[in-house]
Amino acid sequence: METQVFGEGIERVGVRRICDGIDWITHCLGDQAKNYYADYFSTLPDADRYAGSRIVDYPFSAFLIRDEKNLLIDTIAPRQQDNLLRALESLLGDEPLDYIWISHVELPHAGNAGAITQRYPGAELITVAGGDHYRLHNLAGARQVAPGEVIELGRHRLEIVEPLFVDHGLSMWAYEQHSGMLFTADWGHNLHEPAAGECFMFLDEMIAGGYAQETLIDDIKVNAWFQFPWLVWADAQAIVQAVENLFQAYDVRIFAPSHGNVIRRDVEKYVEVLGEGMRRAVEMPGSFFGEGG
Repeated sequence: METQVFGEGIERVGVRRICDGIDWITHCLGDQAKNYYADYFSTLPDADRYAGSRIVDYPFSAFLIRDEKNLLIDTIAPRQQDNLLRALESLLGDEPLDYIWISHVELPHAGNAGAITQRYPGAELITVAGGDHYRLHNLAGARQVAPGEVIELGRHRLEIVEPLFVDHGLSMWAYEQHSGMLFTADWGHNLHEPAAGECFMFLDEMIAGGYAQETLIDDIKVNAWFQFPWLVWADAQAIVQAVENLFQAYDVRIFAPSHGNVIRRDVEKYVEVLGEGMRRAVEMPGSFFGEGG
């Protein structure tokens, strides 16, 4: 399946088939990336390494699992609302959307929940257990789930996973048991360059086009530094071990973060890369909110 594109600019949404029954719904700014992310690296402690070398994009993604029951993982952001709905209508046709699964309540993840439930009023909202503020985020009456619980969709089964890395007090990850897809919300993502034609690409396609492993490690490091300021107090080796333990616990065949390009094959080759990126993030000198490292 080639990329289906809906809309333009910041409202643009692309759809690609990852595997049978699972579609990746994401956006890419294209030539507008320079208007939003030209200074992305400027606040880094070692900004001179990056400044001017790459104009990157930081996308928002959702994932649609289609089976006897259909489930949407996250909703991308309100600016993409109209084209997200167009994408869902194209993918689902006359089929219902049965579940809307929300990793956490930030706008790039939950911002279109209300609009989607209006379009698909039979869809059940699913959030992580423990919240008492979901009414504020168009998630009133949502079913609350905890790690270890499984949502049965047919041959696909979505297991709730305790997140290793959180930037929100109430967050969850997910593992789809049939495909082996691990969804990690805000962790483990790379960046891509629209000017290099990397919009809507899978990571293996980017690598075939020249995206280097060392760049991937740096992207993981930089994004973790931005996303998780608490890493300045973390133990690097413990973080690396936690990453290894995660991939020992789950047979991951597809790695699907919210804000990066999907790894759809040879995931085992990237476990060490993910750990190394996190080790470097821990060792960076300081963060937005604290000092350390």
